[in-house]
Amino acid sequence: MKKVLIIDDRPKRKERHLSKEALDQLKFLEEKGMLTISAGKENLSENMDSFFEPFDLIAIHNSYLSNLGIYGEVTEYIKKTKKYIIVFSGGIPQNTILNKGQQLNINSTDFYTDKLPSFIESFCNESIITNPLLKYLYGESWKLTLLLQYRYLLWKYVDIKKINVDKDYKLAKQLKSILWDGNINKSIEEINQEIELEKERRIDS
Repeated sequence: MKKVLIIDDRPKRKERHLSKEALDQLKFLEEKGMLTISAGKENLSENMDSFFEPFDLIAIHNSYLSNLGIYGEVTEYIKKTKKYIIVFSGGIPQNTILNKGQQLNINSTDFYTDKLPSFIESFCNESIITNPLLKYLYGESWKLTLLLQYRYLLWKYVDIKKINVDKDYKLAKQLKSILWDGNINKSIEEINQEIELEKERRIDS
């Protein structure tokens, strides 16, 4: 069974965003050993590896990382161990998938939603889970959502290489990295084919 860790230095934050039912479900997951919720009293700059070792997915509020000055160390740890991390904060303006799907930077209001308990339970119980952070952000149709975003960028700029808006350039780079390992350019016709195939897969499933 996988395990999830949530570190939030303001425990009341989740109570503002989640329903009583969702809070009760999180408590149940803690009792079952799937989830650990910490208020961030640990000094991770001293014992990061040993503290994170039991967990497969780690969610941390950005202020905790910033206060300790260990954002870079934690993201390097995630890359090295192939675990997943969610960095959440009210100051994050745009939800972003990083490090080839291993990291999700997300606004607190989008992280603390009533789908969180069911996501944690599914993550912990599934023997094989692919792209869990994409599924949390976009749902089961995550690939279709990303393909539609990429098609829009092609329609807007015709040639992805000619994107001159920084946020759109970053989005295109992110989409290419997730969908095709970042090194394949696709035409609108090819994207349309992939979109139709993905729609058929979703109907069949």
